[in-house]
Amino acid sequence: MEQSPAKAADVFRRIGFFSDEFPFSIHREFDRPGDFNESRRFRREFWKIVCVVDGRGEYLVGEERHPLGPGSIFLVHPDDPTTFRIDSEALEIYNILFMPELLRDGLSELRDDFDFFSIMRRNRRLRESNLYIAESDGEIRRLVRTLEREFDDMPPNYRSRIRLLLLELLILLARKAGAQIRHRGPDAVREYVDHLIEHYFREEFKLDTVARKIHMDKSRLCRLYRAGSGKTVMEALRQRRLREAAGLLASTARPVSEICFGCGFNDLSYFYRAFAAEYGVNPGDFRRNSMPSAPREWPHV
Repeated sequence: MEQSPAKAADVFRRIGFFSDEFPFSIHREFDRPGDFNESRRFRREFWKIVCVVDGRGEYLVGEERHPLGPGSIFLVHPDDPTTFRIDSEALEIYNILFMPELLRDGLSELRDDFDFFSIMRRNRRLRESNLYIAESDGEIRRLVRTLEREFDDMPPNYRSRIRLLLLELLILLARKAGAQIRHRGPDAVREYVDHLIEHYFREEFKLDTVARKIHMDKSRLCRLYRAGSGKTVMEALRQRRLREAAGLLASTARPVSEICFGCGFNDLSYFYRAFAAEYGVNPGDFRRNSMPSAPREWPHV
């Protein structure tokens, strides 16, 4: 039986590209059509950013084909089997290879940039592809050239600067990701908002702030979310907060007021009304109904 591209892929080992001490490299490549075979794909033990300088063709990722040209930039998960199909005389690219631990806590700052960070979490339920595609601009191209110069020349403190430059590059890609969500329909907007609700339901949640993140006006955001989910953003937020409160009522002895405010509500009476509307009982009765029955005591003999 013929293997699928995902199963037939070879694996590039990190040891052949950088040391454990500083898991980063960048190099420019000039490839020709005969250098690649569509039936042979490659995975890696590291992340890769591909920046296309010149040339045209396709980037093959598993069963998917993505057109590429000057300015295309790809961030590819290690597990995705990839190769190129080159249509031009040659393809000039930068390959930026790194391990996430190079940035340590820096990546955590990207946690609310859903479209970008979903790749780093490797969650195929949220994305059909773990390939992030964007068009580079002058700022991104300058960053890439500076990374190359720092890596090649190794001036004093070059490793620290490379870390900062790489994090800056990823932040710019994350911003582009947020801007692209608005073009991808109700499902993408729903997934993005659900991601923010899941991570920030305990905090103040402002629709204006969410809309600005994806360069969309608030009314359109609400309309697209409702089209994708069948409910409003605030209904989804309230249900998530109530679900958390119900879990805490059933599993802890924390006071109801503490649970109310800890789950993002700022009005205790509203919390009681919303909880009763959702679960049919008030929080106190819900807790009593959820408590396990006391063990039966044997009669004294």
